[in-house]
Amino acid sequence: MIGSGAGLYKPAGKARLGGMETQGRDGRVAVALVHHPVLNRKGETATTAVTPMDVHDFARTCAFYDVAPVYFVHPAPAMRAMVEEIAGYWREGEGGRRNPGRKAVLEGIRLRASLEDVLAEADWRLWYTSASPPEREAVVAPAELRRQPGPHLIVFGTGWGLDAARLPPPNGWLSPIAGIGMVRHLSVRAALAIYLDRLTREAI
Repeated sequence: MIGSGAGLYKPAGKARLGGMETQGRDGRVAVALVHHPVLNRKGETATTAVTPMDVHDFARTCAFYDVAPVYFVHPAPAMRAMVEEIAGYWREGEGGRRNPGRKAVLEGIRLRASLEDVLAEADWRLWYTSASPPEREAVVAPAELRRQPGPHLIVFGTGWGLDAARLPPPNGWLSPIAGIGMVRHLSVRAALAIYLDRLTREAI
């Protein structure tokens, strides 16, 4: 079972990430996890299922770094309903009464059918992530976002990554995470934590 996280989340007013004011959980920096359009292993446009572990871990990691909202983007109503059921147990159900900390963490989740729906909610500066950003695209270190006006939306893809050709053009791509071992790609949950940590400090 995923840990309860009790005591890890402390509501705050305004917070600072390495000198960048995040305005508590009001959306100075937000995150989106996209399940369509993404790529499959053949490089074709695909749709992936929501992984329940992503719901908890994205919400928890973003709460740790005071980042919100956390958008889950999926075109299928059934998938969005599943996420709502998972989060609802902790936000409105018995889980939240037993564990107020987990309730507060999951209150940052938002469900949308498309990335375009997310973009309609604010004047986001849009940043995509990938292990291999497209050539000739602007690539910036996560820490650079601290020196640029927001609000910023950092977008992660599932499957074999974002199908950028079918998504709105971004302001740029965040620099990829380079490993030193035999595995080329991290889980999207691990990538989220690394990117948000790098956002808080100078590039390393």
